[in-house]
Amino acid sequence: MRLYRQVTRDLTLARTKSNNAGLIDALNALAGRAYGILYRAPRRSIWSALWDALETVADTVRRRRNFIFISTGLFLASAIFAFMLLNVVPQTREFFVPPGFEQSFEGWKTGKSEARTGSEGIGATAFYAQNNPAASIVTAAYGAGSFGIFSVYLIANNGAMIGTLIHELAPLGHVGFLLSSIFPHGVPELSGIFIAGACGLMMGWALINPGQKTRGDSLKAVGKDAFVLLATSVVLMFIAAPIEGFFSFNPQVPQWLKVVVGAVEVVLWALFWTQFGRKDRPVETY
Repeated sequence: MRLYRQVTRDLTLARTKSNNAGLIDALNALAGRAYGILYRAPRRSIWSALWDALETVADTVRRRRNFIFISTGLFLASAIFAFMLLNVVPQTREFFVPPGFEQSFEGWKTGKSEARTGSEGIGATAFYAQNNPAASIVTAAYGAGSFGIFSVYLIANNGAMIGTLIHELAPLGHVGFLLSSIFPHGVPELSGIFIAGACGLMMGWALINPGQKTRGDSLKAVGKDAFVLLATSVVLMFIAAPIEGFFSFNPQVPQWLKVVVGAVEVVLWALFWTQFGRKDRPVETY
């Protein structure tokens, strides 16, 4: 520090009392390099960076919670609507169940899960880790291009399929089996779906209601939070993938244990979303 101050003094003297451009340039370059070394930000550890990232995630989810609640509500309302409508108009089933899901529905009706070998578990995990994050990205990204309409459609469609599946399993007495089986991986996976939907809804709302801003500026204003929510959704899908691949549908794991694991997840995630990184400052909403 003493040498740096001496160089800056010499640079000041050279600029005021000398016409030697080479000397001035040399002193200026030396002072600049020294400044960059002395005043650069301290190198952060990877754990510090990870901690800050987690705080950003939790804070963003709290501030954008209204959109997450709306996304969750759409999913649940669609599930209830499909369940009730099928009681009255069974013919509407074809609108709620795409042809590619028929085999999956039939599998659930057996009331049991097929055992997977280790390689099958790895394959299933790889599939979930590829398919589910992609679904999150589509749900969120298309929200901006469709003013949120496509995000609403995808959320409602997923909810309706769950409602339809529950409707078909109820007469067979397998609803408890369904809920206990999807509970362990469903906590992070459904959270990811709801957050991805919230991301699309938030960007759609920024376009519908820009206020005093242009629509482009309004979208930019929510861009950082949208990226955080989308990244969070994708990470949650990755977390859910191995749980779904190895644990949730493992017939050797008792159903009661799956319920316990799911309940513990709910508590831990609830604590994270509501308390982690919380600071004494007002919560902002868009």
